[in-house]
Amino acid sequence: MIRQIGYLSVVAGTLAFASSAFAQTYQMELTGVGTGVTYGNVYVSPYVGTISSGGKTVYTGYLICDDFNTDSTLNSPWTATASTAASGGKFNGSTFTIGGSTYSSQQMYGAVAYLATQLLGNLGNAQLQTDYSFAIWDIMDGQTTNPYTITTGTGTITVSTLIKQAFAAGGAAAASVDVFTASPVNASQEFLVVGGPAVGGGPSISTPEPVAAGVLGANLVAVLGLLLLMRRRRGSQAA
Repeated sequence: MIRQIGYLSVVAGTLAFASSAFAQTYQMELTGVGTGVTYGNVYVSPYVGTISSGGKTVYTGYLICDDFNTDSTLNSPWTATASTAASGGKFNGSTFTIGGSTYSSQQMYGAVAYLATQLLGNLGNAQLQTDYSFAIWDIMDGQTTNPYTITTGTGTITVSTLIKQAFAAGGAAAASVDVFTASPVNASQEFLVVGGPAVGGGPSISTPEPVAAGVLGANLVAVLGLLLLMRRRRGSQAA
């Protein structure tokens, strides 16, 4: 979450901007607090930010936080890697017990993807924005801090019921929701982007083409060959 001015927690240290030849990295920056809804001096989702790759902005718009325990600050860029919610995110392969039931990481991210989509469909309703935000945090961080029940046209439902509904949705929204995980993990919060990353919406992040690794391997072989050739030439001159 992002705390209100006067309650902002500054991330200690300098964030490392590391890149990997095999995993594409992105630069992210929070630039605003969305609709400005707060509860308990905490801004709830959505937030506003930009995502860049290779020096080019590839997305600007709403970001939905799924990490309550780690703080972020405005205008402090960080590096992130991307996946879809359907992949299970940073917890891929793990299982979690929530409300007495056990779920896979894919089910967890599918549930929060559903909640993120519902949240964006209810902008302007401060109570619903708060409920959906805290429900996402409850799932991902094991919190039980949601301050409201949700009032609908058919009555009032509890947050635990909302979470059960999210898991029952079956992760249908997961394929269209991107997950941006700070690199290193917990250097900043993790954010969900519905329908991104592209200015104005667009296709979700996809796994890099296998050929990319192949081309890199060929380049490394070429460089090693050149070094070996240079070494042989130097050996010949010494002789």
